[in-house]
Amino acid sequence: MPNYKLKLLTTALLSLTLFIGCNTARLPANVLAPLPYSAALATAEAKVPTLEDIFTLSVEQQAEFLAYFTAPERQTIAAHERLYQFLERKISGFDYQGKNHTASQAYALNSGNCMSLAVLTKALADIAGIEVKFQSIVSAPVYSIENDLMLTSDHVRTFLYDPAALSPEGKHYQAQSIIIVDYMPTAGYRMTGPRISNDTFFAMFYRNLAADALLAEQYEQALALMRTALALAPTYGAAINLTAVVHRRLDYPALAQQFYQYGLDVSESKAALISNFAVLKQSIGDKVGADALFEYLATLDEHDPYQWYVLGKTASQQQNYSEALTYFKKATQQAPYIHQLQLELALAYFQNNQLKLAYQTMIKATELAAGNGMQLRYYAKLEAIKLQQ
Repeated sequence: MPNYKLKLLTTALLSLTLFIGCNTARLPANVLAPLPYSAALATAEAKVPTLEDIFTLSVEQQAEFLAYFTAPERQTIAAHERLYQFLERKISGFDYQGKNHTASQAYALNSGNCMSLAVLTKALADIAGIEVKFQSIVSAPVYSIENDLMLTSDHVRTFLYDPAALSPEGKHYQAQSIIIVDYMPTAGYRMTGPRISNDTFFAMFYRNLAADALLAEQYEQALALMRTALALAPTYGAAINLTAVVHRRLDYPALAQQFYQYGLDVSESKAALISNFAVLKQSIGDKVGADALFEYLATLDEHDPYQWYVLGKTASQQQNYSEALTYFKKATQQAPYIHQLQLELALAYFQNNQLKLAYQTMIKATELAAGNGMQLRYYAKLEAIKLQQ
């Protein structure tokens, strides 16, 4: 069996899903639709950190790491294990602030968000000559609403490969040579997603910085950062979505629509794009277009229960209870054993005046919540629903 170590590191990435497409013509395989032209995007002038800025440690930091990594008494330990041990010691007491730090900043300040830790891991691996790969993780979202933007967290985990275990032809590693660096290995419901390329990982970091700029209403800064992200990963749905959001904020609804349509043409993850596109259609009075998009969204089967959860919560907050019911149904179908999802589905049934189904679903949520301290609260909700029947 592979010697996987499910410890420590999760990278939380800021994902703007402002619920701000339609029949889309699919392009032939391997043919990429052109990125919409936006003068605002093309000419945005702002300082954008280079990859060297993001991943380079100071001379002093490199020396400290190499002193540990090259110490004679540690040379019997596999290279990726040595890196892991250093990282484990270095981040002891790490302050998980929600800030996007470069590797050097995270090292010096011993703080930052989870993305900062992944950046630091890669920076150390680059110095040591250790290959790093990333994999997305589906987990319960942490979300908040700021200035009508819903912010959710995504997660990735990092794979460290022992360079000594590379096959002679240089094509693959022995399975036991892999260490998984994961800072939230057992927190709630999780399922693994696809591996992501380094370019997509880089684009995630730039997208995070752009999200910070957007929240600060620094729109030119956000566009300059998104230009870099899209150059690295032109099919990355979250980057396309954020680019459309910025254009909408700048009162360029036609360009925002073009970016949403582009996202539907090229991105594998469409749910947030479609929902945002539909709300944009509503805001400009295109009810037919918005309805078509919501109908299209209801047919999707993207396997991410928490994505449907976020869409359902947003619909509920907008008092679109029938839409919320559709999304929570999808969430519970994909993860029927998560009591929080069953609770949201029960509440959606209640808001849609389907009291019998609300009561039945609330019973299921209560049964699933047994032993975790939530059951008494669920019983109170059951009684409230019973009184309404």
